[in-house]
Amino acid sequence: MRLLSTDASSQAQGPITPASERFNPFDPDYVRDPYPILNELRESEPVFFSPEIGSWVVTRFETVKAILRDTQRFSALIASDPLTPLCPHARNIITESGFDVPPMLVNNDPPSHTKYRAFFGAPLTRERLQSLKPFTESTVDAYIDRMLAGSQPADLVVGLTWDVPALVLFQLLGVPAEDVARVKEWASSRVVMTWGRPTEAEQVELSTGTVAYYRYALDLVRKKAEAPQDDYISDLLRAHKDDSEVTMHEIGATAFNLLFAGHETTSSATANMFKAVLADRKLWKAICAGEQPLAPVIEESLRIDPPVQAWRRQAKEDVVLDGVTIPAGSRILMEFAAANHDPQQFPEPDVFTPGRRNVLQQVAFGAGTHFCLGAPLARLEMEVMLRRVAARMPELALVPEQSFPYTPNTSFRALRRLLVTW
Repeated sequence: MRLLSTDASSQAQGPITPASERFNPFDPDYVRDPYPILNELRESEPVFFSPEIGSWVVTRFETVKAILRDTQRFSALIASDPLTPLCPHARNIITESGFDVPPMLVNNDPPSHTKYRAFFGAPLTRERLQSLKPFTESTVDAYIDRMLAGSQPADLVVGLTWDVPALVLFQLLGVPAEDVARVKEWASSRVVMTWGRPTEAEQVELSTGTVAYYRYALDLVRKKAEAPQDDYISDLLRAHKDDSEVTMHEIGATAFNLLFAGHETTSSATANMFKAVLADRKLWKAICAGEQPLAPVIEESLRIDPPVQAWRRQAKEDVVLDGVTIPAGSRILMEFAAANHDPQQFPEPDVFTPGRRNVLQQVAFGAGTHFCLGAPLARLEMEVMLRRVAARMPELALVPEQSFPYTPNTSFRALRRLLVTW
């Protein structure tokens, strides 16, 4: 690792601070654009310990993929633990509420994880997901109608990408559409509470919201048990009658998780996609003219700016990663964003290249036994939004010189505003 620049003026200023000491996922410059320092880290210090987040950070594609596939040496149990320990008041709010969400999917290990994944994944058939396409299309068209009737410039996040994935998920789960606003608010709060750095006062507020969110999910499952319908939760409840190993409470806890994971990342992925394709006017014109297939655009957008930037594991034993010994019990942050920009895997990784031959190897949805169950639905929604916007708003363009705000946290790249004209 080179610590001194060969430039004379830089030499006069003294040693350059190593990238690992400059790594801070909460720094405004990092939040705005994490890729320069991640690229530097991957080349100079691909594995390092960050006191900032109390974790070992891993940045190379092959190493990240190996960890994701190795459930023997790496545990997922910490994946959803709060990065910032809760203060006593917030902890009491959670404890006294009876909050109980056991490890099942993203934060669980085999063999228990295998059982839960089979049970909760079974109703997500291709037919079930494809049945959502007409609803997705009509919902997207309704939001486009509203945008076209409104003033310019407009916010594409507020106008389209924020609500649509939640409404589609609600259709899947059988949730009333009028609840979208408060569920989205709860979901955003959970990002900050679990992967951010809330103050003690914020923790108290967020904990209160989490309890309300949890009770909402349990109540939803109770209502479905009393009056089953044609939806995913009702499918689970019907299967529950034949599988005593999965309890009603566990179905409710999974509904709590799905009410977050089933839409938040899709909203982010779609906003990030539009930001990328609208920045390339030639590409956007090709999409609108039907000359550019959409699937490669979607996959490349997931690779170049993934909605899940990083994810956590814990070493079950001493392990060596890229020549660095990681002690047993250590927390590990796998930087998906860095892995997806690894030039050893993706040539010219910082260039948006639809049709990249190996783009499906990107890790935006993880890999191995924990590969995202919702990936097919996310791709379907992204395709519908991109196709319908291109067909109906071909003159769509980014407002020049705008800023792109994101919520500071370790793991999610959620664009909060995207100003456009047409």
